[in-house]
Amino acid sequence: MAAEVLLLVVLFVVVIIAVYLYARSKAFAEARRLFEEWRQRELSSIRHEVESEVRKEYEAKLQQWLQENEKRISEDAIQKSLATILGRVGEELAPLIMFASYGIEPKDLRHIGSPIDYIAFKGYSKGEVEEIIFFEVKTGKTSRLTDVERSVRDAIASGKVRYVVINIKEELEKLQATLIKQHPEETAEQTPDKTSSSP
Repeated sequence: MAAEVLLLVVLFVVVIIAVYLYARSKAFAEARRLFEEWRQRELSSIRHEVESEVRKEYEAKLQQWLQENEKRISEDAIQKSLATILGRVGEELAPLIMFASYGIEPKDLRHIGSPIDYIAFKGYSKGEVEEIIFFEVKTGKTSRLTDVERSVRDAIASGKVRYVVINIKEELEKLQATLIKQHPEETAEQTPDKTSSSP
């Protein structure tokens, strides 16, 4: 009987140790889960606070920068706007300046815009062209020409200017003849036979 009691006591101690170990592992698992939840909440809260502070700081810096530079930005916008308006007004006033400075009637001017602004046919309004003048209007601080404008100026200065008359009817007949020579089989099918008798 003493052996049975001893066995029961040992069995009881083993059960107590097993329950203790089981409860301990459950407690650790629950503690770990609670810690992870707390850690995630804290990280989220800290992240939100940091983002909010950074946003506030950069918004304040942006406002400060805008206040410091608002005058310069406004002046820059006004200058660009004035330059655009001056350019448009300058091109509209150019015929009056050409009349006053070069004796060219406004009716003698043709506005092209690109690659030059105007061609003047001086004397055209009186019935006889005395001179043809090419004008490039500049309204900025400099009269610097673009590469294309410079090439137009150089072509005119070196006499690379021609007068060509094109007769559309003749040009179309030449084009048709060329096409017939290049593709005689296709044009023969499309041209009605002139030798057949009509009904």
